[in-house]
Amino acid sequence: MEMAAGSGRDMVVQGLVRDGADVRLVQVYAAYTRGFAGIQLLGDLAEVCRSGKERARAALENIGIRLGAQKLVLGFTPAGIRIDGAHMDLPVAIALATARNSGAQPQAADGPTPVVFAAEVGLAGELRPVPGIVALALGAARGGGRVMVVAEENLQDLRGIDLAPLRVVGLSSLDRVLDWVEGDASAARTCHAEVDVWFDGEQAAGMPGFEDMSMAPGLARAAMAVAAGRHSILLRGTPGSGKTMFAQRLPGIMPPLDTREKLHALHLHNLAGNSLAAIRGGRVPFRSPHHGASMAAILGSHRCPGEISLAHGGILFLDELPEFRRDLLESLREPLETGEVHLARVQGHVVWAADAILVAASNNCPCGWYASRFRECNCMTGQVAAYQGRMSGPLLDRIDIHFNMPERGTFSRESIAAEPASKTSKWTSQELRKRVLEARDFAARRHQALGLGTAALACNSRIPDQVLRGVPGFLGRRGSDPVQELIEEVAARGTDTEGARALETCQSSSARGLVRALRVARTLADLDTVEVVGYEHFRQALLWQAGAAAMERGDLGRPGAPGQRSRRATWNHVN
Repeated sequence: MEMAAGSGRDMVVQGLVRDGADVRLVQVYAAYTRGFAGIQLLGDLAEVCRSGKERARAALENIGIRLGAQKLVLGFTPAGIRIDGAHMDLPVAIALATARNSGAQPQAADGPTPVVFAAEVGLAGELRPVPGIVALALGAARGGGRVMVVAEENLQDLRGIDLAPLRVVGLSSLDRVLDWVEGDASAARTCHAEVDVWFDGEQAAGMPGFEDMSMAPGLARAAMAVAAGRHSILLRGTPGSGKTMFAQRLPGIMPPLDTREKLHALHLHNLAGNSLAAIRGGRVPFRSPHHGASMAAILGSHRCPGEISLAHGGILFLDELPEFRRDLLESLREPLETGEVHLARVQGHVVWAADAILVAASNNCPCGWYASRFRECNCMTGQVAAYQGRMSGPLLDRIDIHFNMPERGTFSRESIAAEPASKTSKWTSQELRKRVLEARDFAARRHQALGLGTAALACNSRIPDQVLRGVPGFLGRRGSDPVQELIEEVAARGTDTEGARALETCQSSSARGLVRALRVARTLADLDTVEVVGYEHFRQALLWQAGAAAMERGDLGRPGAPGQRSRRATWNHVN
């Protein structure tokens, strides 16, 4: 049975207020003083909180508690914080009731017990659930709260969430809360302790799997690299080549959210009013905003997280990437690097978590049929260049993997069957997910062995540059400069077509692009469960860079490209 507070004299009444992405604790005090009878509110209160004093007064009178005919001052500490939300009704009502009993805010000699209250109070004294209770409870736990009282109906929202050391009590009415304050815990209910069980990829109801998708050789490996290393990817191809199918099936091979990611995701989705059932079970978020979405919808506002934050720990899928506003695409550059969205607004500065995997898709031209083997592209060369130019170089340079999707029908089942087993196109989501989990475990053991501390919990896409280049053994090579060793090996062995393209990409890449290629190469080595990043890993990572993908497409602007592009690019042809 939940322990009650013991006595109103041994309790500090606390409420919760939202400050952007954070939740802060505030203490509520009520005291009688000289002056005209009535309740005076001190502080910066929203209208819903100012009307809350009347709801609290009516509820107290309906359960038989009448306030004295004196001036009653209700204050909030610390002062200067904007007080908003109907969940402040209950702490106001409790503060008024304790002031009636003692004439001032009571405190015990050996120190008060802080109790957090969060519920709307009806005129008849019933407690009503409030939105965003998960975010409020997580904020109370982070702020040092020990006991929290909520409406009984809100307990279901908190089921399976570890809030320790915070204990949550659910009660149905104001009179029962006052009884609990005085020591009667008979009517109190607590959160259910069971946690939802995570489901494996194809066993998840309604989750599409890769079983019904014929993947081009190399696409399965790219999918595993995205999931294992949390790398961003851009898919380019003609309509119907499978770009959207690929993105929709990626969540089925992603590892479940860890405890920290899950709490962040629950906090963000609860603030946005979304269902928490899938996230509570560990399923990664998948967000797919329309290309007409506004800047605030993608990045968020001072009060509500945006789509990139709602995809935290999961996937943000941007279909038809060039159709998004140019300024919106450019605003994604910093979140892709830092995993956070920093918004400076008149209301203040807010930071939203936004560590999401960017999965983007793009056609080749406005009509979509540039490089098609079956339909003629009607776009002029300038239109194609302008369309692809909507994606700026700095943005493309922040995407780890660029994959040219072959057109459906350009690779046959016979040619796929002749491929080695490591390159077969028929994979199940369960098989892919098993490989991803093995790679994650392999990477975690390496990080722990190298003594990387907090970096041991990070995926390869978030490994700092100084770790990648400076920690001996991270790339598995023991030379004085393992990065230079890899570059020299590419230069020495780049004799075939792909090797030459990798070498040209290595020579023309920016410093950021080279680091991203090294991170992807480290993930490919983890998928093979080998310590040493080999030539094949680094070469493949280079071939997935923006420059190499552009060379494969035959785009204008690459070194040595002819002045006129062919309407039928080579990557859609099978030798």
